Amino acid sequence: MTHLKTVLLAAALSGAAASSPAFVLRDAAGREWALQSHLGRERLLIVSRPSAAYLAEVRLQDAALQVRDLRVVALLPPSDAGLNGPVTLMLTLLADPGGKVAAQYGPAALIGKDKGVKARYPAPPALSAVLGTVDAMPMRQQERRERGR
Repeated sequence: MTHLKTVLLAAALSGAAASSPAFVLRDAAGREWALQSHLGRERLLIVSRPSAAYLAEVRLQDAALQVRDLRVVALLPPSDAGLNGPVTLMLTLLADPGGKVAAQYGPAALIGKDKGVKARYPAPPALSAVLGTVDAMPMRQQERRERGR
């Protein structure tokens, strides 16, 4: 079974089509970021406590994320130096006091434009795997036909 099929099967068996619990958190500058204002407009990969190397890879993949309307939301402890790191168009760094939001979403979760949780991951997933999952989604395939990319 391919990795994509395994992730999709696990999502289906876990009831991953459930709606996404809403949250509002702050970035390093103290600005509020509300999940609700992004649901339905973008796909979201919520990742708890990603490493500096993972964040660097996200930054390198910004163009691929833009094409897929995929925003990576990194949840970090308020004291984490990574909160002050560079952001890109599709990377959002948020302080998660007490890890409350991370507890709701787990190590990582992919939310589709239909606002449902499409996959949950036991650790921050390889971006190539997430991009493959997104590319297999019917809505993304329709976007590719319409946009030509």
